Amino acid sequence: MKKASEIVGLPVMSKTSGKKIAVIKDLVFSRKKFRILALMTHEGSVFKEAKIIKYKNVISVGKDAIIVDKENVIESAANIPDIFQLIKEREKIIGEDVITESGENIGIIKDIIIDEDSGKVLGFILSDGLIQDIMDGRNVLPYIYGITFGKDAMIISDEIKTEFDKNKEYFKKLLELEQ
Repeated sequence: MKKASEIVGLPVMSKTSGKKIAVIKDLVFSRKKFRILALMTHEGSVFKEAKIIKYKNVISVGKDAIIVDKENVIESAANIPDIFQLIKEREKIIGEDVITESGENIGIIKDIIIDEDSGKVLGFILSDGLIQDIMDGRNVLPYIYGITFGKDAMIISDEIKTEFDKNKEYFKKLLELEQ
């Protein structure tokens, strides 16, 4: 398990040449598939197009580097419509509110926990605010069926909220993030 924040900034190394070919600038998430589709190595701008590495081309995500097989895995995002659309829409998960069906805000998503082998989203690290974070540590909400991503917030059922409240400490330990 890795936090998304641990991946951004890592160098990308070619297994065959041992050469550093890029540095990760951002992750491209699919809200529909709940997984990372690509690693962004160059952000797009008016004059440059975004460059990515498809997540399926990643051999391993280590503590200090990401390993890919060959140097030629960097592609133009414009050549991959699904990924290009996600980049263009600039939909971010980090920073979104998490709200229950009954309208209670339980926190803001501060990081995402992923399975580094598959890119699948396993859970979310939430903040209740600075004081609460210092006193209790940040909370972990595992990805559970029934979570819905809206345009501006993540919506969870009241049942998920009840389960979340009952098992906060267990979820922290389960995902190795206890403060």
